[in-house]
Amino acid sequence: MTKITMLIATGLMIAGLNSCHKDYCDYVEEAPILFQYEYVNYAWGYRHRGFLIDTDGKVLGFDRPKDWKFADSTGYLSKADLEFNLEYCDTICGQIDTDDARHYYMKLHSFDGSDIRDLGIYMADAGTGVLSGWVWNDKHKAYENILLRSNGDLNKVNNHKDTDAIVEWLKGIGEKSNRFWWFESN
Repeated sequence: MTKITMLIATGLMIAGLNSCHKDYCDYVEEAPILFQYEYVNYAWGYRHRGFLIDTDGKVLGFDRPKDWKFADSTGYLSKADLEFNLEYCDTICGQIDTDDARHYYMKLHSFDGSDIRDLGIYMADAGTGVLSGWVWNDKHKAYENILLRSNGDLNKVNNHKDTDAIVEWLKGIGEKSNRFWWFESN
């Protein structure tokens, strides 16, 4: 009986060591959207366009989608709402290597608590483009939008050490799509 109890206790301990104890867990297979580029402009007429990158590496474009689901004021969105947004993608803008997507996506898990620096306003009425990622937050039971960089009317950058590498990778993808607008500011 003691051997059985020890085996069960050891098995539970090993299972506990392999479980997720952080708020951010590895849900890459279940995540409907890994990364997002979104441009919104309310001046001189409403514009809303961009692209999403899904787990299969598809770069899916959208242009003025009706009833788009935006993250709440704290940056969270349910899986159902992310899937809803996927339905509004109207074109495939490209295909990327899934290993590259997973490589950069896994870096997002270390962004918890990273600082966002406001770079000021460089433009007026130009709209804002935002590069970001979606990471599951187990505590909130929702996906959290991780801001990487915004550009245009509102200019912000995440101070995490991996931000520049992910932003450059996403900009390269965006430049091949017809749904990308980016202004280089210093």
